[in-house]
Amino acid sequence: GTARNGTERHGTARNGTERHKLKSACIEWLNRESSFIFWMIILNLTVISGDLIFGRTLFKKLLTFGVDLAIISFFIVLLDLVLYILLHKLMIIHKTAKVFFLTVSTCIFLADIFALYYFLMPLNPVMLDVVFVTNIREIVEFGKMYFFNFYLWLIAFTVIILILIISIIFNAVLKYNKKIFFTLLLIFILAGITACIRNNFFRRERNMLKYMAVTRLYSMLSEKYANDAAFDAMINEVSKKSAITITKNESTIPYVVFILGESTSKHHMSLYNYDLPTTPNLLERQKQGRFYVFSDIISPHSYTVITLKEIFTFYCYGSKGNWFDYNNLFSIATSAGYYTVWLSNQETRPRTDPRSVFSSACSFNKFTDKFREYHDAKTSYDEKLLDFLDEILDSEYSKNFYLLQLMGNHGLYFKRYPEEYNKFSAKDETGGFDGINNAQKQIRAEYDNAVLYNDHIVNEIIKRFEDKNAIVIYLSDHGEDVYEYSDFCGHGAELPDRYIIEVPMIIWLSEKFAASYPELEARIAESVHKPYMTDDMIHTVLDIMSIETPEYDPAKSIINASFDVTRKRIYAGHVYDKEKGLIKIAVQ
Repeated sequence: GTARNGTERHGTARNGTERHKLKSACIEWLNRESSFIFWMIILNLTVISGDLIFGRTLFKKLLTFGVDLAIISFFIVLLDLVLYILLHKLMIIHKTAKVFFLTVSTCIFLADIFALYYFLMPLNPVMLDVVFVTNIREIVEFGKMYFFNFYLWLIAFTVIILILIISIIFNAVLKYNKKIFFTLLLIFILAGITACIRNNFFRRERNMLKYMAVTRLYSMLSEKYANDAAFDAMINEVSKKSAITITKNESTIPYVVFILGESTSKHHMSLYNYDLPTTPNLLERQKQGRFYVFSDIISPHSYTVITLKEIFTFYCYGSKGNWFDYNNLFSIATSAGYYTVWLSNQETRPRTDPRSVFSSACSFNKFTDKFREYHDAKTSYDEKLLDFLDEILDSEYSKNFYLLQLMGNHGLYFKRYPEEYNKFSAKDETGGFDGINNAQKQIRAEYDNAVLYNDHIVNEIIKRFEDKNAIVIYLSDHGEDVYEYSDFCGHGAELPDRYIIEVPMIIWLSEKFAASYPELEARIAESVHKPYMTDDMIHTVLDIMSIETPEYDPAKSIINASFDVTRKRIYAGHVYDKEKGLIKIAVQ
């Protein structure tokens, strides 16, 4: 009995020693890692902010926030444990790894704050894709437009103060009683594991990756890398004219001209009943006739890069795969016997940009600048394209397709027009949101001056085809919000904002064209009030040119008798509703 009691006491002592070691290990881990865990959780909270803005009750928002916070805590603790177990004896490497994760998280956190303020969503793959195809000049101009905003800095300062207050409270709690923090952390971990299992996150890697800045960045970069690899294959396919199957080619139009506008809002064009005379030339052409103004056109996106992928290919909302898996307008036109030309006042881009692909598919391309940098002395005005156009206009080819890409109304607006078009000032501006200040009115005036100059350029292009058998199509890639609802100015995000997506579309016909194609003019005239989204634009252009491929669908051509007027127009997960002038949440 004595021996047995001794054994039990020995076993109890051993268990007590093991518990003491475990407790000591936990305390050591908590002392060393609590700050890293705390800051990582704080810096990764912005990813869930976008889910809390739209379409939820307060209870659902709090519930969503709690669940996502638990998942974030679980993944961060899991990350920390892995680093601690593997590297805690290698102090320098361990600290370097933690500094790396904190640095990346801080950068993504700041980017998220900026994106949430302006675009109501955290950094996403679309934004990152735009960054990769943006040059230094655009970054500088973007910074001048967006970073010098008092309210943005006020919000940033407030966020920093709140984080510091939370940090002080956290350190006080940790100093007073580490068990409280440890218990809360344990609850979050268990809740996070439960949420992950319940939502099958362990079987769907992409859902897991969004909960930490580092894994989010990895996911976006790996997706871009995969797309770039597929892009190489697409460039090869574009060069193979035999890859284009033409099922009908009755094209005879000598000149098809497509003017691609940039950031031009129909709501700032007097052609669309704006109260300032910003489009006098186009209004005069409308009086002369053979000039058709489409009233109900929207863009599928608010980024140029993303929009062009859908305007000029058969890829559209609901399509499977990648946009570069689909045939493009320029390869089709070239295969159909057109001499295709791409003239651009926007600089050449990396090969992964759709503009590089489309221009390379043309018979001839020319850019005003190869690569424009921030130190360039002068911004090229769109009139420089007129010189390019004059050089190639007297073509030896019987069929010509011209694409002219304007700089249009891209910010900074005052750099988009020469001094003689500086007509409007702040005192002329009566629109904008309630509370708009004089400086914001001046920016609106600069935008209106850019629209006025854009009117001049479009008119000058049309002049070059007045004596030819030609059709000219003008379409802006997307619109622009110039302090319409609030102190926001610009585009660049999938916001539910009709000023950004409602775009101008115009078709002008020369006198010779109208005489040669009266039936086509009649179809165009009948279609000006039909609802349309420009992700189907390739079908309309091919219909005009009497070219068909296996992918062509007459129900997607606005000028076709078979056009489907009931098709829902989906923008960023929302259904467009013209009657309300708003974007409604789509039923998924």
